[in-house]
Amino acid sequence: MKTLDWKKEIGTFLRIVIGTLIIGVGIMYFINPSRLYTGGVTGLAQLIVNITHDASGGSIRINLGFLTFLFQIPLILLGYFKLSRRFVIYSIVSILIASGFLALPITYSVMGDDLLASALAGGILTGLGNGMLYRVGASSGGTAILFQYLSIKTGKSVGIYQIILHGIIILIAGIQYSLTIAVYTIFAQGVSAIVVDRIHTAYHFMRLEIVTDKGPEMIEAIGHRMPHGATAFDGVGGYSGQPHKVLFVIVSAHELPGYLAVIEQTDPKAFVTISGVSGIRGNFQRKNII
Repeated sequence: MKTLDWKKEIGTFLRIVIGTLIIGVGIMYFINPSRLYTGGVTGLAQLIVNITHDASGGSIRINLGFLTFLFQIPLILLGYFKLSRRFVIYSIVSILIASGFLALPITYSVMGDDLLASALAGGILTGLGNGMLYRVGASSGGTAILFQYLSIKTGKSVGIYQIILHGIIILIAGIQYSLTIAVYTIFAQGVSAIVVDRIHTAYHFMRLEIVTDKGPEMIEAIGHRMPHGATAFDGVGGYSGQPHKVLFVIVSAHELPGYLAVIEQTDPKAFVTISGVSGIRGNFQRKNII
C-alpha cells in the first residue's frame, strides 16, 4: 500500500489555496468590476449575471459565486469518473474557495475606470494563480476538467477548446456591450495565458519516462487515446530484480496533464519521471496553442 506523503500534500494544499485566492483577487478587484470577462465557467457566469441584471433593469442580480458553483457540479462529476481522482479532488478544493470568493459583494475596481490597467493587473493575477494550480497538478475546475477529458478522448489539445470557448465569450460580450470591452477582454486573457505559459511550461516539450508492470496496457492506452505514441523497451528493477516495461514519450507541455491522467488510470503504481526537452527533430505532430 502506498504511503501518503502528508508533508507534500499539505504543501500542495497551501499552494492551491494561495493560487485560488490570487485568481479571486484578479477577478473580483480588477476583471469583473470593469465588466471585462475571464474564460471558462466563470466567464459564462459573468455574462449571464450581467445580461440578466441589465435586462431586468437592475432588479435581478444573480450571485456570481453561486452560479459559478452550480455550473461546476456536472463538470466535477465528469472529472471524478473520467479523469484522475487526485486531479479532481484538488480542483474541488479550488472550486469551493473560488466560489466563496466570487460570492462576496465586491463591486469596485482598484484601478477605477482605467480598463487597460484593470485588464493588465487582472490578467497577470489570474495567470499567476492558474499557473500555480497547474504546477501542483490541480486546476480551478470548470472547463479545465471538460477540456482535459475531451483532449484525452479526441487527441486534440486543450488549447483548441479553450480558444473556441473564449472566442464565444468575447464575441457575445462585444455584441452585447461594446467593441472596447471585447478588445480589453482579449488583452486580459492574452496576458493571463502568457503568464500561465511562463509559470507552468518552462519547456515547450516534455519527455516522460514510465516504468510499469502493465506494459501492454500502457502502450495501448497511450497509443489509442493520446496524440503521441510511446517507445517501449525492457528493463529490470535494480532492487527487486523483476522485469518491467520502460516507455518514453515526447509530448507538448500543454498535453502533459492528459498523459499523466491516462498513466494513472492505467497503472496507479507506475513510476514516472518528467523532464524538459529543449528541442526535437523528426516525425512529431506539433499542435499550436495560442
